[in-house]
Amino acid sequence: MEPQAELLARLNRLSLTRSFTPQVDIDWASATTEAEYAALYPAWGLFVGTGLDARLDDARRATYVKYQQINLMLLTACLERYAVGVLAELFQRERSEPLAEYVGHFMKEEIYHDMMFRRAIGLIQASMPGSPPLPGASMERTLRRLFGLIRSTPGRRLRTVWVFSLLRFVERVTLFTHQTVQSRIPRRAGLINQVWAFHARDEARHVAFDTLVLERNRGGGPLGWLPRALAISSGVALSLRLNANELWIGRQVGIRVPRARLPWLMRRTQAPFKRRIIGMLASLGEGGWEAEKADRAEDEP
Repeated sequence: MEPQAELLARLNRLSLTRSFTPQVDIDWASATTEAEYAALYPAWGLFVGTGLDARLDDARRATYVKYQQINLMLLTACLERYAVGVLAELFQRERSEPLAEYVGHFMKEEIYHDMMFRRAIGLIQASMPGSPPLPGASMERTLRRLFGLIRSTPGRRLRTVWVFSLLRFVERVTLFTHQTVQSRIPRRAGLINQVWAFHARDEARHVAFDTLVLERNRGGGPLGWLPRALAISSGVALSLRLNANELWIGRQVGIRVPRARLPWLMRRTQAPFKRRIIGMLASLGEGGWEAEKADRAEDEP
């Protein structure tokens, strides 16, 4: 069996044996504690290492991290919801039965993820009575405009590489999110531990499939650089949107920083999670979607 056919067979099998139903598989009554949220702050906070957060106590660190979780979950949910349209287009034109089967699994899983994140966001927000909700309209607008631009761009191969490079980047962020949460919060039964662990279980397969699609659509020629350039610019735009929301989050806990200082903060932060994601962005421009080992799809997050 050819390597691509073998990988697709494995991905289809794993989507049947390892996929999950968030409505029933997640214990929605199991909350993450305030102390557990606060424990994530040193790994995740934009202001770590800048001195601007010197007066944050554990209660405000926990509030900051709750908003951070909402922020990343909202970005991921929006991206996956809009990506379903692109996957449906691929499903309609694909003649390979194993590949079309996996695209069907992919779409189902993305729809489940969107529901899971939105329910989790509601529960996290409910744990902060009296606190304003994170302004989400700008995130929705950014993703809607981005995918509108992608759909209107001529060239099927270009659109495919652009979207799957971007998907692969965000899915790799999810895998590192899962690792970070598990390393900082040993108790596995908490809400955000469960959400990111279940999500990572599917995303490990999605990363392998993205790599397969990118390899099938890789092109050369004088415009061979264009899809990656578009993916890089999109990734940077989403990262800026995500971190701009953190300035709003900072104001909720007493840290007031003008938006003009955001690039400085992104360069100065010492939070391992932030620095890893910035490195992932850089890898998009250095061939970061080169093929990974196919057995990544078999990994148990």
